[in-house]
This record gives sequence, structure tokens and C-alpha cells, in this order.
Amino acid sequence: MTERFPRIQWSCAISADHTLSGERLDRGFEAFEECRANIQRPPSEYLKRFYYDTVNFDPRALDLAIEFAGVDHVLAGSDYPHQIGSIPRMLESIGGLGVSEADKAAIFSTNAARLLNL
Repeated sequence: MTERFPRIQWSCAISADHTLSGERLDRGFEAFEECRANIQRPPSEYLKRFYYDTVNFDPRALDLAIEFAGVDHVLAGSDYPHQIGSIPRMLESIGGLGVSEADKAAIFSTNAARLLNL
């Protein structure tokens, strides 16, 4: 889909931990011809262009998402008003990241504004 529609900006909800899939998908791409039938590059290269939210409040998952896709592809997410959603936990988890204040501001708003062309 990403090659067929290259201008679409993909966002994966409830997804910071989905970045773990990249390595395994790449192994399948290398091992199985069928996995290369419709794409030209390893899956992780496409996944790195996606946007990931911070609904998983585990700092290790958020660090992995930043390491995998870059801070410019991470969006603030709280899962609120779902029963397990929490705006305070979202604020705490992003606030505790070992990134600059400018990067935190990007996660809180700038990245979403750019994604939505605001």
C-alpha cells in the first residue's frame, strides 16, 4: 500500500510497541519470495515512515518508537476517554523521556500539526 499510495501519511494508533515487528518482518522479507512479491524494500523501511502514538505509556516502548522511526514520527496519545486511557499518564510518560524540550513539544503538537497540514 505504501508504494501504491506514496503520498498517504500513515498513522498507527495504539502503536509505539508495533515498532518491534520491523525486524521480524524484514526476516520474512529476506527468507520468503512471496514476501517480496509486492514491495521493493524491507518492511521496516516502510514502517519507519509511519507515525506512532504514545498510548503505550511504558518508557521503553516510547524510546523504541523514537529510536525506530525518529522523534518526528511520534505523536502524543492518551487513549482517553477509554477506561484505560489517561491524559495524566500520557503527560508523565512524554515528560519523562530523555529528549529535548523541543522534541517533547514536537511529540505534543508539532508532529501532529505537520501530519495534518495545519
